[in-house]
Amino acid sequence: MEARRTVNRTGSRSVKDTIVTGARKNFIWRVKRNQRVDFMLFVLVIGLLCFGLIMLFSASQSTTRDNIYSIIIRQATLALLGLVGMFFASRLDYHVYKRHCKVIFGVVMVLMFAVPVWGMASHGATRQIEIGPINLQPSELCKFALVIYMAALLSGKKHSDLSKPKNVTRYLVILVIIALACFFQSHLSAMLLILAVGGIMLFVAGLPKIWVISMGALMAVGGTALAVLEPYRFRRLLIFLHPFSDVRGDGWQIVNSLYAVGSGGLLGVGFGQSRQKYGYLPEALNDYIYAIVCEELGFVGGIFVLLLFAALVIRGSQISFAARDNFGTYLGFGIVTIVALQVLINVGVVLSVLPSTGMQLPFFSSGGTSLIIMMYGLGILMNISRTSTQNKI
Repeated sequence: MEARRTVNRTGSRSVKDTIVTGARKNFIWRVKRNQRVDFMLFVLVIGLLCFGLIMLFSASQSTTRDNIYSIIIRQATLALLGLVGMFFASRLDYHVYKRHCKVIFGVVMVLMFAVPVWGMASHGATRQIEIGPINLQPSELCKFALVIYMAALLSGKKHSDLSKPKNVTRYLVILVIIALACFFQSHLSAMLLILAVGGIMLFVAGLPKIWVISMGALMAVGGTALAVLEPYRFRRLLIFLHPFSDVRGDGWQIVNSLYAVGSGGLLGVGFGQSRQKYGYLPEALNDYIYAIVCEELGFVGGIFVLLLFAALVIRGSQISFAARDNFGTYLGFGIVTIVALQVLINVGVVLSVLPSTGMQLPFFSSGGTSLIIMMYGLGILMNISRTSTQNKI
């Protein structure tokens, strides 16, 4: 009995005693009845989704004059689509992504480089592509495409030895290509996030410290150079250092975010009672919705949200490191890293710990592509939990 529970880290074939009919047969999935999705992970995802919808409804009251339910109805519809995608991903054998990683990565990179040519402008930047009725933001896809591709490479014997400079160079080339695609979109925040995710995955896989330090220094220097050379980014950097020097100008967003967080106190001003959302705090539905959470629910509410995300990251990490093969471990850990970094960056911006950037808060910020793709990614993590070696809670 104990032998059956031994973890085999050599490849995806080690799960064949668990998967009855995987994606190899008709691209359909079937899992044994006793293999259920991790209960704690599922509850955390649903809890964050519901909490996010409630707070978005409150934050949207200042912008919906004709129909106060229009924004929340749209977001709830997208959430339902996300739930469908999450259910699909939780049932589909995750090894499918390994077999088709090159196609997935290639298609996403084509979309990334197509954005500057055929993309549509939104909020002063061109980062979306209109495909029929769908407005797709390829940078959101790129995060998960990179995780899938790198997980497939790192789990293989050919490129897994990161002590060889030749193997490390392969990954650096991949990251440089993505960085160029983000550069042409003027999407610095996505560039730094994706590079950070790739770097963390390489570090976990055993990348020597000298490479990690060098990559971190290069990202810091490159990010600073891009910020300094671009006038509007340079103004953001300066105003981040001295936000109250131009309260009614460039510092308006940061200052009002701090006012919202500070006015919440310990228990908040009450649900729906935010004052900053009424024309004072720009992007209250997107990048700065956490400020509304802190204003209405106070320090207690803000910490509670962070604890929920922390529990999600911890549980996701436990599932990832208990996966039955290296691909599942790298894939799951990469997905968890995306969630963790997005939360840290968004909250850091709201609290003026980091310079202002366009990073959404998962489950809370308004937006279609990011929500649906995030939930699909967590559905993949749920599928990994089905064959995890740890006990279900």
